Amino acid sequence: MKGGRGLVLRGLAVVGLVALAGCVEEGAPPLRAERTGPRPDDRLQVFWVGESTPSPARRAYVAAVARAEARAAAAPTARAREEILREALALPVPGGLDEAPVLRLELATALCETLRERPGGAELAVDILSPMLDPGHALPLDRVTAGALVTLGDAAREVGRDALAAGSYARAIRILSMLRQEATP
Repeated sequence: MKGGRGLVLRGLAVVGLVALAGCVEEGAPPLRAERTGPRPDDRLQVFWVGESTPSPARRAYVAAVARAEARAAAAPTARAREEILREALALPVPGGLDEAPVLRLELATALCETLRERPGGAELAVDILSPMLDPGHALPLDRVTAGALVTLGDAAREVGRDALAAGSYARAIRILSMLRQEATP
C-alpha cells in the first residue's frame, strides 16, 4: 500500500510539471525573477535609548520639542506646520540627552509627512530622512524609528526609489519585531 501511494504522488508531480511546462510559450524566455536595479540595503544596527539624568538644559529642550509638536498639530496650514517643525529641528541639542535621537526623528518624521502633502515634497522628505536613517548608522530601538523608516519608504516609493523603499520597510519590520520580542515575556 505504501509503495502504491508513493507511486501515485510521483505520478501527480510529473503530471503537474508537464502541465506547468505547457503554460510557457515556446521560445519564451525562462521564468525567473531578475533584479533590475540596486539591491535594497536592509542592514540594521540598533541601540537602546537610555534615560538621561535630568538637567535644566535637557528639560528645557524636551519642553521646547513638546511645545513645537503641539503648535505644529494645531497649525492652520501645512506651511505653518512645516515652519514650526523646521525651527524645532534647528534647536541645539544639549549634551548627554540620550533621548535626543528619538525626539529628532519624531520631529523629522512629522516634517516629512507635512512636506509630502505638496508637490515635490516626497523628494525633500527623502533628502531629510535618508541621512538620519542611513543603514550604516546605529538607530534607536524605538517605535518612532520604525515610523520614520515607513515614512522614508513611502516617500522613496513616491519618487521611484524602490530599493530605498524596500530596504526602509524591511528595517522597520525588523525593528517592530525586535520591540515585540522584548515586550513578550
